Amino acid sequence: MTLVRTGFIPIPPGTDPGFDHADVYRAGGRVYVAHTGADRIDVLDCETKTYLRSLPDLPGVAGVLIDEAHDLLFSSDRAAARVSVFRCSDEHLLGQTAVGAHPNGLAYDSRRRCLYSFNLGEPVGEGCTVSVVDVDSMSNAQEIVLPGRPRWAAYDAPSDRIYAKIRDPAVILEIEPGSAAVVRSIAVPSAGPHGLWVDGDRLFCAADAGSLVVLDRSSGDVLASLPLPGTPDVVMLDAGAQRLYVAVGDPGTVSVIDTARLSLRETVETESDAHTLAWDPDRETLYVFCPASGGAALYSDSR
Repeated sequence: MTLVRTGFIPIPPGTDPGFDHADVYRAGGRVYVAHTGADRIDVLDCETKTYLRSLPDLPGVAGVLIDEAHDLLFSSDRAAARVSVFRCSDEHLLGQTAVGAHPNGLAYDSRRRCLYSFNLGEPVGEGCTVSVVDVDSMSNAQEIVLPGRPRWAAYDAPSDRIYAKIRDPAVILEIEPGSAAVVRSIAVPSAGPHGLWVDGDRLFCAADAGSLVVLDRSSGDVLASLPLPGTPDVVMLDAGAQRLYVAVGDPGTVSVIDTARLSLRETVETESDAHTLAWDPDRETLYVFCPASGGAALYSDSR
């Protein structure tokens, strides 16, 4: 099987180019992507493969996260030091609240209905924190001090833990949501941990040094370390086909990893600075967001 380009969705430009995190709302068949250079979230239709509309007035929006079960869409509005919460089904704004400086990655503890906003600090890289937001009251309930600049984060429901990357020191933090406390630090043997995916007992970590490191979640042991063609960012898992997609903005590729064999399947050329992905499992379509071309390139496996 080979990943082939099947289409392109033009997206209206913003003041500056640049996309960040994206997520898929499966119930509505829509993709939401942070269009950072336009201060908005862009909405794409998965069925018709078209641009629908935008959610405006989100300054410097960076993080986008969807929780299907609770019908929630979250954004981190980096330039406004706040998070926004929408009802995803009708895109109604439920509330906004202030968090730490330059919020970026997001993780949602669905059990306690708390949003974790990982903040880059002021100046960026100093005084980094996590803001714990109670979604029902839209109040910033707690701040956790971080040892360095945070990158990607995720809540893992089966283990009831939050995992978050720190660029330097190169670690993955394990946070226990009940106490909102860091309970463990897992060393990453590659500089600049960035993209993250939790898959059962495995942590897939894409690092700036140009490698994909696979760690055992319980022991922290390294299961595999695979070379990448450059500095990676977003990773997305196709659980059904046992493939992990790794976006590498420079030189502009997607590395396809066989998660069963822990081996490189192929490397596909995309576009320079295309570092953001979204995966639509229902239509088996990979969205690669291309700032230079001004839109989303679509890829599917040839079968």
